[in-house]
Amino acid sequence: MAISKKSTKINRYMLSGAQKKSGVNTWRYVFTGVENTTGQERRFFIELSMLNPFLSPSEPVLGYKNRVKIQPEDLQNVLAGTISAQKLETENIETPSYVVVRAGVYGAGAKQCCLYSAIKNIRNNPKIYEISVETCFFSADRLIGHLDISPEDLQEHPEYLCDSGMINWDLHYEIRRSFEKGYSSKVYSWLATGVRAVFAGSITIDGKVYNVIPKKSFGYIDRNYGKNNSYPWLHLSSSNLTSIITGKTLQESAFAVQGIYNDRVSVIVDFEGNQVAFEANKGLSSYEAHWNFTQSPENDSQEKLHWTISVHNKKYVSDIDVFCIAPLMFVRSFELPEGKRNILKVLSGSTGTGEIRLYKRIHKNLELIEHAEIAGALCEFGQKEESES
Repeated sequence: MAISKKSTKINRYMLSGAQKKSGVNTWRYVFTGVENTTGQERRFFIELSMLNPFLSPSEPVLGYKNRVKIQPEDLQNVLAGTISAQKLETENIETPSYVVVRAGVYGAGAKQCCLYSAIKNIRNNPKIYEISVETCFFSADRLIGHLDISPEDLQEHPEYLCDSGMINWDLHYEIRRSFEKGYSSKVYSWLATGVRAVFAGSITIDGKVYNVIPKKSFGYIDRNYGKNNSYPWLHLSSSNLTSIITGKTLQESAFAVQGIYNDRVSVIVDFEGNQVAFEANKGLSSYEAHWNFTQSPENDSQEKLHWTISVHNKKYVSDIDVFCIAPLMFVRSFELPEGKRNILKVLSGSTGTGEIRLYKRIHKNLELIEHAEIAGALCEFGQKEESES
């Protein structure tokens, strides 16, 4: 399926106007790799994010970092008894401003490594999607990068909000299914620019080499940009679908759910070219959505988290039911553009399994278009955590 020129332009979109100094712009890539020696399959992610980038164009400023505000003369005044220690402001909290590349792996031993840079170090081709960030390169069909965070780096810089490790990747990719719309407002925008994508190449993490094979890559690409991140945060997606009706693998199918936007979620479904979108920014009468996120019962053999999504409009009905193994999920932390050390903590995993159904309304009846089994779903739920400072 050819990708439209409009979709390509959307992927190139950069923060503009006031959002250059007050906004976030994130490209995300998710795919599966197969370990060379064991054949073990792991899900990986690579992200490029810009946070208030033009607020400090020359150097990255991490708002989560402690910055001592006390000057030497203040200490002298305290010792001399001129002012009391209680009156001193010991910390200066900055608004974050940087470009960051994050890369990592889900599941057992999950981790993410980060590279922070300033917008002045970015090389961008305005005519096409092509961005270089120091040791990393992003384009419309290629991803190349190298991240190396030592334990000493992390001990010195806990504000990096990442893990130590070394990750290298060299990947080609092709978008097979895209949605030009997902959610759009003055505050948030979300686009599943590659709800199904094919990746090829390799990724190495801490010395282990994983081959990325097109048929087994089950790639996903999206964009989140605007004045802030949405929260609470909810996301589900997978292109690893098997028809329960025919038993066949659905080679050109995928779905994605994103929210939460004013108590609503956006849902997009594509079964072999039959695309259906429920957009949360549409009027309340355009569709109804019900969603839930719960823990499995305590007597379950393995603790799982459970997502249920049900949406319907005048033409279609879709039900999504996904379980993800809780011990194989990990918490990722993201600074919010508003600063004040407020962060978005997102519980993330890639072992989601379940079922998805899509019906078409025929007068007063429902005709089942597809009923599929879901595997390897990306599952996320997050909340804003405010600083105690």
